[in-house]
Amino acid sequence: MRRFLASVCGIAMLLAVSRAETEYSDMIVTMRPGQSIRSINEENGTQTLRQIPNTSIYLIRLNEKDEGDRVLRKIRRNAEVESAENNSVIALTSTDVPVSASADLGHAMADLLEGRALTTFYGVSVLQAYAEQPALDVIRVREVRSLSTGAGTRVAFIDTGVDLLHPALQPWLEPGLDLVNGSSASELDGLGHGMSDLLDHSMTDLLDDRFFFILNSSLSSLLNGSSDNSTIPPAFGHGTMVAGLIHVVAPQATIIPIKAFDVYGQTTLFRLIEGVYAAIESNADVLNMSFSTTMNSNTLQRSLDKAQAAGIALVAAVGNDGQDVRDRYPAAYATVLGVAATDLDDRLTSFSNYGRNVSVTAPGAFVVSTAPGGKYAIAWGTSFSAPIVAGGIAILSSEPNRGQANGSLIVTTADSIDAMNPGLETKLGKGRINLRQAFRVKE
Repeated sequence: MRRFLASVCGIAMLLAVSRAETEYSDMIVTMRPGQSIRSINEENGTQTLRQIPNTSIYLIRLNEKDEGDRVLRKIRRNAEVESAENNSVIALTSTDVPVSASADLGHAMADLLEGRALTTFYGVSVLQAYAEQPALDVIRVREVRSLSTGAGTRVAFIDTGVDLLHPALQPWLEPGLDLVNGSSASELDGLGHGMSDLLDHSMTDLLDDRFFFILNSSLSSLLNGSSDNSTIPPAFGHGTMVAGLIHVVAPQATIIPIKAFDVYGQTTLFRLIEGVYAAIESNADVLNMSFSTTMNSNTLQRSLDKAQAAGIALVAAVGNDGQDVRDRYPAAYATVLGVAATDLDDRLTSFSNYGRNVSVTAPGAFVVSTAPGGKYAIAWGTSFSAPIVAGGIAILSSEPNRGQANGSLIVTTADSIDAMNPGLETKLGKGRINLRQAFRVKE
């Protein structure tokens, strides 16, 4: 049995997507009702690799990469085809997020996280600094615990997987789905024995130091105690941190991990689309997507439209470029709530995007969450603001006053933070979420 090590380390993590070269020309083809992919394959020399269950969406491959663009144009002209697009390879990268904070705030966080005090949180022993962190007071969630804890709601998230055995999360996790290898949704799958030993033993020495408050460092350098990032994949831990923030806001919601990114942070557009349909099939009430891309996909957009029609509230990070953006997907789609990151004083963080993609904001700096190996971490990034909003929607949709999950209430009851952000008055959506106000309106 793994030891429970309540270690706290500072993590600055950014989800970005970029296109990578492929050996083959893979395409995503959606057939019109009643039409078969067989004729497309016979006519174009392609082969079917996968079909998304209960849809007419196929992944097909042309073994001549150089012919890909020509064949894609030809397939698009076929009357039997609804749409066709390249299956872009997407790289999930973890990079430094520039964090600026006052010395007073830094000292306050240091005092909060000093030591390893534990507390009982819904029947499980967890790090007190996680269960009682300041971000929860900012969104006023602890004031509504007597009204809802998320019981009866189901929150899916598309990410790198999760630590299925994390003591804080295990009672609330479903096995989920692995779209990468068809195996386990565990984030630890694919790691070598050396990495497992590192998780079990290397943090022990660090627990004696006040090691948590380290900015501009990846998880791998923190665990290794050096700047060498070669041992641990750069995106490792992301999914577990996302799950932890869903849980700390909605502690009795069921969490459904959908692993679409592999241990090295690699995925494809097709896998992301598969992930959306998997959320629909799992009867999720909320779907969290802590990633963003500039690539606009008609097939992805249609999948999200279907998810919303199925009653799923959709939440996505707007990205960490520190820019005024209008083309960060899936946040830019009308069916999706885009979430920007603010600090604990309701100021937009230096790294968060802003602009028309933003529906609301939530704390995305100095948030404490779960990390692989039964551990904890401090995180920065819009990736970690989004699950706070997803958890908020979950408790608003919970028993006993259960209704179809949607994000409209959490948006319309948000607090304006314009006064704290001069010059951004129209670029932060409706403001920072306020769950106490949302429940007042609901009542």
